[in-house]
This record gives sequence, C-alpha cells and structure tokens, in this order.
Amino acid sequence: MSHLLDTSAWLVHLFGEPGVEEVSRIFEDAQSEVFVSVLSLPEMYGRLKALDRQDQWPLVRDTYAELFARVLPVDESIAAAAIDFRSRAQPRLPTIDALIAATARVHGLILVHRDPHLAAISSENLAQVSLPGKQA
Repeated sequence: MSHLLDTSAWLVHLFGEPGVEEVSRIFEDAQSEVFVSVLSLPEMYGRLKALDRQDQWPLVRDTYAELFARVLPVDESIAAAAIDFRSRAQPRLPTIDALIAATARVHGLILVHRDPHLAAISSENLAQVSLPGKQA
C-alpha cells in the first residue's frame, strides 16, 4: 500500500517526534511508495523558517527527495475533492490540509498525518494513519 505524508508526518520524521517509528516503517517498507504533496514543500520551509532553521531547507529537500517516490501536484480533481471535504468538515478544515487530504484520496493513497482535524474525516472518505499527538 502506498502513502502520502502530510507535512505534519514529514515533521514527525524529520524531528524524531512521537510517531517517528511508524513513519520510518512506511519509508522502509519495500512494498510501499511514499509521496508528498507539492503543497507540503512551502509548509515545510515555513516551519523551518519559524524555527530560524531555513538554511537547512536545501539539505532537507534534497534528503527527502531521495525518499519520496514523487511530489504530487494539485489539479482540478483534487480541488473538487478538497471542496467536498471542506463542505463536510465540522467545525473547520483548513484549505491546505483539505487539498493534501484530497490528493491522497484522488491518488488512492493512505494519508499519514498528526492533525486532529484530518482525523475527523471519515474512513469511508479517506484511508489514513493518525500519528500520536505532539508531546508538550
């Protein structure tokens, strides 16, 4: 089975946070391809910048480029699926997260994430793995 990492799961792996073992298993599974949405690239850069570590972006990008099977673009079918997710979301699903989840659905991938609002999407609408929450 192939997976799409949400930015939150990518951060879990990069920083060795709770859930890193699950993400590592996915990367190590020879039967699984791992994808990322193009939208996760600026999100990851933004997180590094918020930590004053933006100088690490080229290394992070290049290292993970070797692990990801492909960076998936957003198109009109993904936008339509994101609108569907947002129309059902209670109370709210941020646009970028809806687009990333929709990318997983359109491509038939399992979404791996650590976002409670993504976990609220029903399993009938999206195959997903929810990682443990970040420890304080």
